[in-house]
Amino acid sequence: MAGVLIRMKLSIIRNSMTGGRAAWMLVGAVFGLLFAAATIWLSLVELPNSDVLGDLLAGVFGMWTLGWLIGPLWGGSAVLRADHFTLLPVPRRRLAVGLLGAAFVGITTAVTALGFVGLITYGARLGLVPALLAVPVAALQLIFVVLLSRVVYALFGVVAASRAGAAITGVLFAAMLVLTQSGWMIVVAVMYSDILETGFSHATTVTLRAIPSSWGVVAVDAAGRGDWLLAVAAPVGLAVLCVLLLLVWSVELGNPRRARATIRGSAGRAPVGGGPLDGTTGAVVRKELRTWWRDPLRTTTAVVPIAWALGTVLLPLTFDARLLLPWAGPALALFAITSAGNLYGQDGTALWQTMTTGTERADVRGRQWAYLIVFTPPVIALSVAFTWWSGSTWTWPWVAAAVPALLGGGAGLIIYSSVFGMVPGPDAHKRPSNPLERADTTGQSNVLFWVGLVPPAPALAVVYLGTRFDQPWLTWAGLPVGVLTGVAVAWVLGGLAVRKLSENGSDLLHTMRTGRPAAVRNAGGTDVARKGGTAEGLSWGLGSILLVPQGILPLVFILSDVQVRSWFLAMYVRPVFGVPIAVVSILAGVALYARAVMTRVDNRAGRAGAPSPAEDREVGLV
Repeated sequence: MAGVLIRMKLSIIRNSMTGGRAAWMLVGAVFGLLFAAATIWLSLVELPNSDVLGDLLAGVFGMWTLGWLIGPLWGGSAVLRADHFTLLPVPRRRLAVGLLGAAFVGITTAVTALGFVGLITYGARLGLVPALLAVPVAALQLIFVVLLSRVVYALFGVVAASRAGAAITGVLFAAMLVLTQSGWMIVVAVMYSDILETGFSHATTVTLRAIPSSWGVVAVDAAGRGDWLLAVAAPVGLAVLCVLLLLVWSVELGNPRRARATIRGSAGRAPVGGGPLDGTTGAVVRKELRTWWRDPLRTTTAVVPIAWALGTVLLPLTFDARLLLPWAGPALALFAITSAGNLYGQDGTALWQTMTTGTERADVRGRQWAYLIVFTPPVIALSVAFTWWSGSTWTWPWVAAAVPALLGGGAGLIIYSSVFGMVPGPDAHKRPSNPLERADTTGQSNVLFWVGLVPPAPALAVVYLGTRFDQPWLTWAGLPVGVLTGVAVAWVLGGLAVRKLSENGSDLLHTMRTGRPAAVRNAGGTDVARKGGTAEGLSWGLGSILLVPQGILPLVFILSDVQVRSWFLAMYVRPVFGVPIAVVSILAGVALYARAVMTRVDNRAGRAGAPSPAEDREVGLV
């Protein structure tokens, strides 16, 4: 049966990995190969304290395991799921073994297997016997991470539809983003500390090696020093864990499909009347606040910016740097724009309620007010608390100027993007169990992240002038400028969204109902295909790499005389050459972003120029 499932999976991958999905798969494979190469290189490097190498490898294999745990949340469901075979008379354990065999077919598994070769090269340094033992142990470790990923994903589907599960999903998703964007800080912290010479503390070493993902390193180390009891016990324990995970997975595969969780409101509560939330707009605000509280997808949308901001500003503390702490609030406000930029797409075809009641203006303004009510308290709390904690008093005017502009600008940008750049998503009752399996808003989020930096620019310019000319009153004038800018952006972009809904609401509803078809008919009756999907996906991925980690960050480091190499290409040459390399990377990243945006605009223009099915029928009748 495993052979049949493997051929089925290969066929599905071959026919589905096109366009943007193929591009992101390629980018992920490149990053995976780099991480695998780094793992093998680490197993061969010479360190002042040889005992530290085992602890470092244990941490790296823990990161591989963490990636397999979070990966399904990042990429969605597996290609072959158990519910595809519900009606077939196949025993659960046989199905589990077949699906496990199919799970080993894929780029992710191949890249992980290459990374686990680092365990074999590490064993070769200790002798022939540890190297031979490392071969089956590495295979066991690969089976372990694949099984653990499948079991955790199956169990997580049970709680993912609840608020708690959605919050956990948001935290894990944000953790993956932080590690992807800023994980180099951990490497810098290790390189510039004395850990490589003195080693980890005893408690840290015991903790690292007690995790099952590290038992391969434990077995190889034990074989290297002749402790054969531990050398045999560690892989046996790993094999027992694999059997237990397979049994748990087989039982989980046989469970009937669970009903989605229904989050109910308080019974017997009378409708709210009067007060500041009275009227049509107030009703929309109350409805939106209930949605933010009850909808698991909205819970994830709210949690991701908070977790991302905290992870981003706290990570530099690993090398005792507090420079990012004051920017926790602005970072939260900025990332909230990228997270909530598709509100109408999240609601599915519920747009018809707004269209039939003629409440477009109230709906737009109510969503903006609800967004501000949800995100303003945590943004202000983090801004005040973390700026005070940092001890950098000079940042107070900067933070005070940026926060209102980001919040107000976000209220305008998220509603504008939701209408003009709406990405269709499933209705609430048709969503998969995983809250992250929704419309693909990768390109939209990338654009919103950088556009979100525009509203605070005037206020920050005023603060800069006040600081430059040593005028405290001008420095603090950035606060009212930020408030005015935020209000203006929210009002203007909200008005444009109202006009778009009023004039083209039926087209938006049609798009929401039908999705984004791969091909439409032009006036001549031929298909107009969506072009440039792969190029667009590669442009988003490579543009992000060139713009930030290979462009902006090394340029700042060079100009600030910070000696941090990590994976920044421009830091490996003299500053006179590093600055041009960083500038070229920035320009290349901007060019790739522009290409991705233009590709998407051209595709939408092509779809907009094509007649609708109704128009086709009318032409045929004529």
